[in-house]
Amino acid sequence: MTYSLYLAHINDTHSHFEPTLVHFEVTINQEVYQVDAYCGGYARFATAVKQHQDLAKQNNSSSLFLHAGDSFQGSLYFSQFKGEANAHLLNLMSVDAMTIGNHEFDLGNAPVSKFVDQVNFPCLAGNMDLSQEDQQKHLPLAPNNNLYYYNNELAIANYLLKPLGDQQLAIVGITHDQMHNIGCPDADCHFLNAIKTTQATVKHLKQQGVNHIIILSHLGYDGDIALAKAVTGISVIVGGHSHTLTGDFKHLGLASTGNSGQWQNECLILQAGKHAESIGLSCLHFDKNGKVIKLEGGTQFLIDDNWQAKQNGQMVCNETRRLISDYLATAPGLLKCSDDQQISEIINQQYRPVVEQMKSQVVTMLSQPLRHSRMPNKELPNGSEIAPLICQGFYQASAAKHPTDFALHNAGGVRVSLKAGPLSKADICGRLLPFEITLMSYLIKGEDLAMAIEGAINNATNNGLMGTGDGSFPYFFKLRYSYQAHKPLGQRVSQIQLEEEQGWQALQPQRVYRGVSSAYTLAGKEGYDALLNSWDHHDLELSMSDSFVAFASSKQYLV
Repeated sequence: MTYSLYLAHINDTHSHFEPTLVHFEVTINQEVYQVDAYCGGYARFATAVKQHQDLAKQNNSSSLFLHAGDSFQGSLYFSQFKGEANAHLLNLMSVDAMTIGNHEFDLGNAPVSKFVDQVNFPCLAGNMDLSQEDQQKHLPLAPNNNLYYYNNELAIANYLLKPLGDQQLAIVGITHDQMHNIGCPDADCHFLNAIKTTQATVKHLKQQGVNHIIILSHLGYDGDIALAKAVTGISVIVGGHSHTLTGDFKHLGLASTGNSGQWQNECLILQAGKHAESIGLSCLHFDKNGKVIKLEGGTQFLIDDNWQAKQNGQMVCNETRRLISDYLATAPGLLKCSDDQQISEIINQQYRPVVEQMKSQVVTMLSQPLRHSRMPNKELPNGSEIAPLICQGFYQASAAKHPTDFALHNAGGVRVSLKAGPLSKADICGRLLPFEITLMSYLIKGEDLAMAIEGAINNATNNGLMGTGDGSFPYFFKLRYSYQAHKPLGQRVSQIQLEEEQGWQALQPQRVYRGVSSAYTLAGKEGYDALLNSWDHHDLELSMSDSFVAFASSKQYLV
């Protein structure tokens, strides 16, 4: 006997409620064309999911709609409405379950608790251990009835059970077990090993006679592969975090896993891209032992007819456009989809007016472009032209409340380069600094500051350790240094100087300095471990983007 499930899934939507511009490259009759199309968005998602669920009913099959985490952050809609708008719209889309991603924790646990309380679907983090959580603090997580976290009594993840014919289907949520390195959860919130938790939970489920098991994961594609190889008996992993397109999208000019890359240890791995551009729409056929024996469908980019096509920078003629239109109508991975009227009206009437106002609010002018590179290179030997200015904004915000010696920001917290011309509040909050993270002032000894600088650069360059990416590279205001990669660990940073009233002065190892950074960096992420030795922390009650808006507003021309 076989069992079918109509599965819709999304991940890493990052508050992109409206369609996102996607650049495709298609080849027709050996001619290559660039197609720019606005894809996805929550209103189209709602339509596609409803159609998928209707198809399931017509075929007397079960259906599920799953979110694999990172609903928070990423757009003006989050910076203005935090998780409230996300909860409102996801409720209307009839999500069956969502795993909590790392960006849900960017502002600590309280916003997560508020979000979980607002949504009408289960939120899963089966390897999140709340046994030591302070229940007297503001908005603890454990009391939320629809939060499925680690079961300390059974030493497994709490899980959902759904009917699948005459069988039961289990959904287990597993989030990133390095959460304290990549997110900002509260200190009393712990994350257990993803593989060990999954092994114990799958073993328990098998003992209960449950063979059809979906792991709703926020581990990233490589993490999902490792999980599938380590744990036998998983039917499907529906993942997120790495923004991966599972399936074959070479014909659209997009990087993807290829069809063979979706299978590991008889487990099917699915992930649906990023930023609400695309959605997974599949029909899965299982045998009685829980193995997927047939996959129909896959990830789809939801498009409409408002696309543009160019060749060598020139718009194509009408005849060529018709050829491309015919190609797009039948190409795998593309689905023409209309907007759900209710969700479209809510976005337009309740949320978009605030965003449009920000787009019209010009903060300052740029007389020349400002380029952003995470690390110095041949074109930009001093690295980012923007990050030091953002640090200057941090410094201005901190100095207004405390005598401040320096400002520090990590390169990955800056997202785009800027063109010359007007710079709007929307550009700053929605594109340049889209992560809504607060600024923190703190005291630190000179020797610990030196260790933090080296740790961040070592992490960015993988110099003697396995780093987490070049986003950790440090930028400063009122501080300069020399880094020599060939020297032994702990001796690579030298000639550290801070700008004081009497000019540039050498860093004193035992002297105490006041710095300002984002709460993310101060939490010791990505090589900044030495910042954990800081003290006297003060929340400036300003986000990164707030401080830069204030700084840029004070200048008629930023550059």
